[in-house]
Amino acid sequence: MLTQSIGLFAAFLLAANALFQLALAAGVRWGDAAFGGKVANDDGSLPTRYRVMSLVSAVTMGLLIVVVLAASGGINDGAIGPGFATWVCKGASVLFALNTVANLASTSKIERWVMGSATAFLTVSFGLIGWVF
Repeated sequence: MLTQSIGLFAAFLLAANALFQLALAAGVRWGDAAFGGKVANDDGSLPTRYRVMSLVSAVTMGLLIVVVLAASGGINDGAIGPGFATWVCKGASVLFALNTVANLASTSKIERWVMGSATAFLTVSFGLIGWVF
């Protein structure tokens, strides 16, 4: 039950972040809150290259939602083996830890506090599911 709750929490954070990235990819003017706050156009939108990166990020997070739910027992997806899902959670925990360090080093207050907190929670969630449970 605890593992499922952690998986659902991680899935919620990933879904919120995926929606944020989809909005950036669609041209919403929140570019100051992403990519260190340094690449936004004058109108606040992201340049095309970064919009594509946001789209790829959103798709990746969508896939991670399925993986974390499968690894935590939140869904029973026979296409994803438990060993593979656990391995992906271990790798994701490391990547989210590195991302947390980058977010905390950002000059953007939104990226530092909001995204830094979210990736820190994702690091712990994926770490618990991949390495502990």
